[in-house]
Amino acid sequence: MERKEALLKAYQRGHLLNLDNPMYLSWIKQFIVEEIKGDVGSKGDITSNAVLIKDPLTNALIYSREHGIVSGIEEVMYLYQNNNVKVIAQKKDGDRIRPNEAILNLKGKEKDLLRVERSALDILQRMSGIATLTSQLISHVKGKVAIAPTRKTQWRYLDKKAVFSGGGLTHRLALWESILIKDNHLKAVQKENAKDPITECLQRAWKHKKNANFIEIEVQSMQDAIKAATVFLHLQEISNHTPCIIMLDNMSPKETRKAVKELKRKDLYNHILLEASGKIRPNNILSYANTDVDVLSLGYLTHSSRALDIKQKIL
Repeated sequence: MERKEALLKAYQRGHLLNLDNPMYLSWIKQFIVEEIKGDVGSKGDITSNAVLIKDPLTNALIYSREHGIVSGIEEVMYLYQNNNVKVIAQKKDGDRIRPNEAILNLKGKEKDLLRVERSALDILQRMSGIATLTSQLISHVKGKVAIAPTRKTQWRYLDKKAVFSGGGLTHRLALWESILIKDNHLKAVQKENAKDPITECLQRAWKHKKNANFIEIEVQSMQDAIKAATVFLHLQEISNHTPCIIMLDNMSPKETRKAVKELKRKDLYNHILLEASGKIRPNNILSYANTDVDVLSLGYLTHSSRALDIKQKIL
């Protein structure tokens, strides 16, 4: 398997995050039902009920107040349509938007439009903010490395889809789809008196490779990276169809670069993918991009992005 093919097979799940996928649709239904239920409570929108005597059919517009990348179109359309509002999309996920540019045209009763407004805008603003930040960082690294989020997400699949809309890879969607051996797994196996937790964990994981989209292990030193790569090489003599990934966690750009160089020197580079993660920010991402790893994973994408300024206006 070529390196780029292995990278996409391991990290890209964006094509699954749409309403044609029953798994995703089921999750979105639950998310939207709970979101609206929590917002209106048992009393409903008491403001609209108090001040609006009539409830006529009305047109409304969702538009951007700044430049960015839009994301969340499909989900917000589903939300409105399930609350008796007709929607016509002017944009699709991944499109660039400018100030005062229309995103969605709406038609429904005033109270329905006002009741759904905040929930819909929360989704659009957050997802578009993540997509915009992802696009900006991809432009910054100039194609030297792929970018993906970590599991530090507030809205799980929505956050992952937003990264996808911005041009990034999604990484692991959930615990059920891939094997990612972290430091606490290694410590737990070490407490079982395993002399070599890295080898033990990878050998155990390999027995379950058919259930995993990829197998990844987190290391924090060059020595452990070499050990993991050596074990992967031996395991691949059994089967080489499962992407094997080493996460260089919380290593500085200098340490990361040195580890990659040593893996190449020992002929351990070509059969694995390398991910750098931990403390990667906009101010140091270019340094990490120059280390020759395959992908950078950033919790920053989803826990530190700024919501894009998007509004709903009654016409």
